[in-house]
Amino acid sequence: MAGACPADHTSERVHVVHVYDGDTVKLQDGRRVRFIGINTPELEHKGKPVQPLAQAARTSLTSMLDVNNRTLLLQHGTQQLDHYGRVLAHAFLENGENVAAQLLRQGLATTLVVPPNTWGVHCYQALEEAARAEGSGLWALDNYQSHDVRSLPPDTRGFRVVKGRVTAIRRSRHNIWLDLEHSLTVQVPVKSLASFGTFNFDTLTDRVIEVRGWIKPDQNKPKVKVEHPAALVIITTSQQP
Repeated sequence: MAGACPADHTSERVHVVHVYDGDTVKLQDGRRVRFIGINTPELEHKGKPVQPLAQAARTSLTSMLDVNNRTLLLQHGTQQLDHYGRVLAHAFLENGENVAAQLLRQGLATTLVVPPNTWGVHCYQALEEAARAEGSGLWALDNYQSHDVRSLPPDTRGFRVVKGRVTAIRRSRHNIWLDLEHSLTVQVPVKSLASFGTFNFDTLTDRVIEVRGWIKPDQNKPKVKVEHPAALVIITTSQQP
C-alpha cells in the first residue's frame, strides 16, 4: 500500500544499475534520473569534499532499491529533462512508496522546488517540516539551523537557512533583488514570478523573512537564488530585538 505522497500515475518501470547519490541514479538503458522535489548532500566530486550525511542518503536509497529488485516506477515531471540531460521524475517503489518521501522523513533530504516541476510540493514540505521539528538527520546539523543573516561570512557557500530584515528591494530586467541586513542578496528571477502568484514583493520592506537555498559568494556579500515561495517565509513585520 502506498504511503506518503503517492503517485498520480506512473509512466514507466525502470531498472537501476548504479546509485550516484541519494537523488540521482543510472538506469539499465544508460539514462540518468534526477529525482524531483528533493536534494540530498553531495558525495566527493571534482575535488569538492563529501558533504555530511551524503553517504547515509546514498545507503538509504540503495537499501530501498535492493529490497525492491532495483526496480523503480517513474512519474515524469512537466519538464522532463534538466540542463545536464538527466531525466526528471518522481520515483516510486513497486509497493507504491515514494522514494523522496522516505528520504525526507529520515532527514536525509531537503525539499527542492524548481518550477515547472511543482507536483507534490505541499506533501514534501510537510514531511520535511516534521523531520526538521524532530531534529532528524540533516536537521541536527548547524548548517541546517535558521541563523541570523548577519552572522554569515562573506565567503559562505552551500545550503543554509537564514533570516533577516529586508532593507532594500531592487529590480532589474531579469530579477528582483532583496537585500537582507546588507549581509545577503536574495535573487528572485522574473521568470519564476508566476510561481508566486499575486504576491507583492514591495510589501517585504522592513519585514523579517527566512530564506533557504544554496548560497554563493557574490562581489562583497553572499547571494542566494529563490525560485519558489517554498523557499521564502515571512517571519514578522519587523526585526526582533
